[in-house]
Amino acid sequence: MSRPREFDEEAVLERALELFWRDGYAATSLQALLTHMGISRQSLYNTFGDKRRLFLAALDRYADLRAREMLGDLEHEDASLAQVFGFFERLGQNAAQKGSCGAAETHPEACLIGRSCMELGAADPEVAARVHYFFDRTVNAFRNALDNAVRKGEIEPLDTAATARHLTATLNGLGILHRAGVAVQELGDVVRVSLSVLKPKTPAGRA
Repeated sequence: MSRPREFDEEAVLERALELFWRDGYAATSLQALLTHMGISRQSLYNTFGDKRRLFLAALDRYADLRAREMLGDLEHEDASLAQVFGFFERLGQNAAQKGSCGAAETHPEACLIGRSCMELGAADPEVAARVHYFFDRTVNAFRNALDNAVRKGEIEPLDTAATARHLTATLNGLGILHRAGVAVQELGDVVRVSLSVLKPKTPAGRA
């Protein structure tokens, strides 16, 4: 009969996520993980397999939590132009509070998805698959809001698929620039120009 685990698996996975998010995969040592998670090496192996499998589990948790937190408004069936502008407004507010990629002030690090893509994505198919999932979900969320905005007559017709990819690329670029120390005002310029592709539709009767 196996002994029950003496720790909360979700809680220790969250602590592993904190460390990977802060330092990246390569710079996070196994001993640092064990110390931060508060578990033994054997417990890590029994529960998660090894450092790499732990990282993938943490990345899955991050992608799920961040997608729901960041994209919920954009994914709503009634989302439209207000949700697109609101998304980037909140991003700017978080950046001003020293967060990035939509993160709260308690997580002043680059988006883990973007960071993992740059560090491991090209060489690790499993990481790449998770990056692609998050990218595609973000694109689809923006496209949902843009399709509704066009249908409601809020903006001039445009290629919503291409524009959604453009906004997703802007989002990812902002996280990298913020981590590099680019001023919030300059990040605002990036957002302003990026959103300039959305042309508000002139109401009937107005010149």
